[in-house]
Amino acid sequence: MNEVQKQRDYYENHATCYDEMCAFNKCDEHYFATAALRGLTELYEIESVLDVGCGTGRSLSYLREHCANLKLSGVEPVDALRAQCLEKGFSAEQIRIGSADSLEMPDNSADCVTMFGVLHHVPNPAAAIDEAFRVASKMVLISDHNIYGMGNPVTKLAKQSFRALGLRRVLAKIMTRGKGFHDTDWDGIFYPFSILDHFAQMRSRSKHIYSMSTKTPATNLLTQASHVALISVL
Repeated sequence: MNEVQKQRDYYENHATCYDEMCAFNKCDEHYFATAALRGLTELYEIESVLDVGCGTGRSLSYLREHCANLKLSGVEPVDALRAQCLEKGFSAEQIRIGSADSLEMPDNSADCVTMFGVLHHVPNPAAAIDEAFRVASKMVLISDHNIYGMGNPVTKLAKQSFRALGLRRVLAKIMTRGKGFHDTDWDGIFYPFSILDHFAQMRSRSKHIYSMSTKTPATNLLTQASHVALISVL
């Protein structure tokens, strides 16, 4: 069984208790990013949001409650997670089956495309980012890990040093004891990942790009922030 299928099986097995396991409240990094999006939808006149890897529909539910005029939709590959979205009142037409790196949607078909905590579970995050930009017409918002800001001062410095030397792949192998990914009981399969490693990819497609720490106070996102959101205005 490859790691992608193993991760999907993890979500199938944890879908009914996922919201209890992973609190979505004001202390959660993705809640913070979703709350920021709430204001940005008004500022940039966003009328439709597509949440890729929408899971149990937590961010979509928040937006439905606070932004009544938004047209909301989601993409999720795991049947059990989609079922949780349907239980929360979303329709089957709103929550489509699909994968982040191959969205079956036309170009520029959603004003804003979001991904909350998705890319550290994806083996090819660059492809998923490209798809988000293809589908979005006004904005892409991605909230995810920054491994260089995680851990104690020694481990953070070591990870930052590997990055500075261009040895990110070596770092990933060391961190995962040769596998290239972590296999856990609490988050399934995930990869050593920083959204900041994709800043240049996103910047090249944006008129403007904004960044913020979503969990830890930080004056330097790379070295201090454990979780970061990048917001590309197209």
